[in-house]
Amino acid sequence: MSDGSTKIALETLDALESRLQRVGWYLSGDNEVGEVLQNVKAEGRNQTVQARLARLENNLGKLSSRSHEVRELLNLYSKYPDLFQPTTSDMPSTLSTAEILAIITTCATSYPTTASRLNAIQDLQIPAVDASASLIALHPRLAKVELLQESQAREMAQLRTRTASAIQRWYELGVLGEGECWSEWESRAVNAEKRVRRAEIEQAQEAKENETYQP
Repeated sequence: MSDGSTKIALETLDALESRLQRVGWYLSGDNEVGEVLQNVKAEGRNQTVQARLARLENNLGKLSSRSHEVRELLNLYSKYPDLFQPTTSDMPSTLSTAEILAIITTCATSYPTTASRLNAIQDLQIPAVDASASLIALHPRLAKVELLQESQAREMAQLRTRTASAIQRWYELGVLGEGECWSEWESRAVNAEKRVRRAEIEQAQEAKENETYQP
């Protein structure tokens, strides 16, 4: 290990020992733990990094055996280590104290509202066991009803598709087809009328010619 790495490790151990000393004082309320850790820290100056780390872990174990809170905290860390990851702060470091206080004052009104809502949640009564059991017993029936609704929805979708196809066919055959039929009949009637008129005109002309050439 290089001199720089050793120096960083020793400084880290000093910081950890100081934190453990403060935690012990907060939990015990006396200087007994602090004095022990101070002696350990003074004695460990000339020890290796591995020895000081092992001694630090041993002291942490002793502290956890004496404090229920520490045991619960270590148990929580073993189960949910992500909760102890440092989070980045979005607060700009360039804000002054007055500006930070103004932000806190602005958000202060939401704290009582949140507290009252949490108290309201605590005041809610837990449903009776019989009601919960009856709801759980209804789950298979609700699942069947849901399947029936899905089947009916698919059937209705098919009926809508068939209805749209029938309406389209009726419009093409009944409306458009009938219109084309009437148009064709009208065209035939017009052509027949034209032929009749030509025939009448030709007959009239022949009658006139016959009258002209009579002796």
